[in-house]
Amino acid sequence: MYGRVTKYFRDKKFGFIQGDDGNTYFVHHSNLNGEYIERGYYVFFKPYVNDRSDFNARGVIVIEAPERKNSNGKKYK
Repeated sequence: MYGRVTKYFRDKKFGFIQGDDGNTYFVHHSNLNGEYIERGYYVFFKPYVNDRSDFNARGVIVIEAPERKNSNGKKYK
């Protein structure tokens, strides 16, 4: 499934992805497989169910990452 990262708390190691199906999926850093994500990234993921929630994401792959800018408005490379 595809979706967009709506929040990611690097210090807490979890975040949320708004799936193309309209549901919000919880993602833990252990399910990122080394991928780096931030708010606004468009990703592919595999939804799964666990005992805490029906909407979880794993196997996250970044499809599109918006360009990041520093405090001066210049783009990072």
